[in-house]
Amino acid sequence: MPKDLEPLAFTVYILVPYVSDDLVQFRRDSDGPFQIILINMERGALMKRLEFMRVTFVLTLTVLVIGCGSSEMDSDTSPPDQVQSATPTASIVVADWITVDEVASTVVIDLVAGQTDANNRWNYNGFTRGEATIVVPMGFAVTIHFDNTDPVTFHSAGVLDATDSFPAIYSESTAAAFNGAMTSNATSLTEATPPRGGTESITFTAETSGEYALVCMSPAHAITGMWIGFEVSNSGESGLKM
Repeated sequence: MPKDLEPLAFTVYILVPYVSDDLVQFRRDSDGPFQIILINMERGALMKRLEFMRVTFVLTLTVLVIGCGSSEMDSDTSPPDQVQSATPTASIVVADWITVDEVASTVVIDLVAGQTDANNRWNYNGFTRGEATIVVPMGFAVTIHFDNTDPVTFHSAGVLDATDSFPAIYSESTAAAFNGAMTSNATSLTEATPPRGGTESITFTAETSGEYALVCMSPAHAITGMWIGFEVSNSGESGLKM
């Protein structure tokens, strides 16, 4: 049995829909382990949406330190040889939902939310949690045709600066990395691109090279894995990096 076991620290986010004339979103008990996020819905919308609203619990592990072993075991057991394996280099492949026109300097991306059952349908073209990265050449005009096939949930798409973590709720003032690189009402729970075939198209210029993230900005979606990478290449590369 481990002799030294430090407690597990965690935070639980609970999304609670409510109806009020006061259009305010706020958190309660923000310093404790349980953070209740109240999400205001316009009057009449709550009953209409209850049949497919989801209450998402997000468990974020922050500290887990386990000390184990004994001096007797240390004296009798030699440490295994340390083997350092090289990190495999991601390769760029052709994806049939990414069309690049080198002559016209354009990229067209057919982005589908909820295409598969992965992550409870909170995915882009079947990918979640940065499993894949869309690569476009710097300076190209990028058009994203966004199709929400999730049968239940509103989704959005926005190209944001890369980050190590994602918030439970995005502010309405959150800006895209490029002008126009965000679907309408992207942070809304009930006014983003609707489920069951809602569509929207956006166009922007990938004017600055670097690593970004393509994120669903609806409450609790990004933090639960609905994001993939987005990279602007200054060497003219394009495709899907996996």
